Amino acid sequence: MLEYDRRGLYTGDLLQKSDLPDQQGLEKAIDDLQDRFDSGELGFADLPDTDPEPITRWAEQKLREEWTDQVVIGIGGSSLGVRAILKSARSENLRGLRTHFAENLDPETVDRLFASLDPKTTLVVVITKSGTTIETMSQFWLAREIIEKAVGAAEAGRHFVAITDPERGELRKMVDQYGWDDFEVPPNVGGRFSVLTAVGLVPLALAGYPIKELLSGARKARDQSKTPKEAVNFWGVCAAEHVALADKGFDQLVMMTYSDRLEGLVDWFAQLWGESLGKAVNRKGEKVHVGITPIKAVGVIDQHSQVQLYMEGPKNKHISFLEVQSFDRDRKIPSSPPMPEALQHLQGKDLSEIFAAELEGTRSALRDAGRPTSSWRFQRIDAESVGAFLFSWQMITAVAGELLDINAFDQPGVELGKKIAHGLLGREDHAALADKVRASEGGDGQWRWSIK
Repeated sequence: MLEYDRRGLYTGDLLQKSDLPDQQGLEKAIDDLQDRFDSGELGFADLPDTDPEPITRWAEQKLREEWTDQVVIGIGGSSLGVRAILKSARSENLRGLRTHFAENLDPETVDRLFASLDPKTTLVVVITKSGTTIETMSQFWLAREIIEKAVGAAEAGRHFVAITDPERGELRKMVDQYGWDDFEVPPNVGGRFSVLTAVGLVPLALAGYPIKELLSGARKARDQSKTPKEAVNFWGVCAAEHVALADKGFDQLVMMTYSDRLEGLVDWFAQLWGESLGKAVNRKGEKVHVGITPIKAVGVIDQHSQVQLYMEGPKNKHISFLEVQSFDRDRKIPSSPPMPEALQHLQGKDLSEIFAAELEGTRSALRDAGRPTSSWRFQRIDAESVGAFLFSWQMITAVAGELLDINAFDQPGVELGKKIAHGLLGREDHAALADKVRASEGGDGQWRWSIK
């Protein structure tokens, strides 16, 4: 289903077993994390056990109605997982609603999206745990106005599905007031760890994606290393290797996919890894400014752009490849007419064979240049392998946070920016932050430059 190969971390003098925490240190990190699971503080490890049937039955009922499209309104962890999973699927295998995403607030993109839809046959799935996310609630209010104008306020409620906190928040208040269909985000599961909750499962089920198989893959990954002792063998060691490489200067992790269908998983990983591990202080309150920067790359495209930097630039990048053993479709280079002599060796080859050679050439060249590499190999891209990949990286990220002695489950740097934005837009309880920003906009103007 899914394999991980880390031999490229131990070539040359890149990484030695002695660079890793000892067995006792790894076991302590896993035990501390397990204690947080057992106490109920962290809930994502239990998500693979979710019963998909209630969501599946609800979605099947919706699919028997007149709906043609769904708009998923959310941002960050509220949308990246769904987008990644749907991109990994073969579109012709999805028998559900056409799915659109309202994420960024670019006004032209937002206008183009809503102008392209028939509001009478569109479901709006709004996802925000707090109910105060600027981007999400702004676009939801636009969608609400459009739908109410099209079908009337009395009928509009049928078009809305809310996924939010079970008890608190502004969106929960509206659900209780208007009686919209709703699903809960577990209080002990943060946004970037929420893809296997209703946040991901509801829109996926509406799109016709096999959520039962997705959960099965996550469960297999979880159960294969269920006990702390066994988890040390994979999640602990994998996390420790990433942290050890960062300590040796390889503090940028390039995830390079050799499958267009897996590109969305790299975007999902980048948020999970960056937001979880980039922290200013450790648990003792000491300033540490730690983090391992995630970088997205697409093979073979970025062989012609980024790889030059990875080969000959600073020795600070670990390149982790995503590869596929068996593609669902393939094409063969025609054997006639003959190609130029320098290219005739390509004739009769499948595209997948050429693709694999490009990958191996890049990987081998990077290793020869003294760059650490690792690989995630999907036997084929299906719901189970995707579920296994998602859950594995959630666990690796959580263990890495323990080894770095930081809180991998908050995002204070993001929260400050949100408060400033609210203040600039007129929210009174954040007005002081906005005033501070406005006061800093003066200066001597030396930074300004323009072309006229």
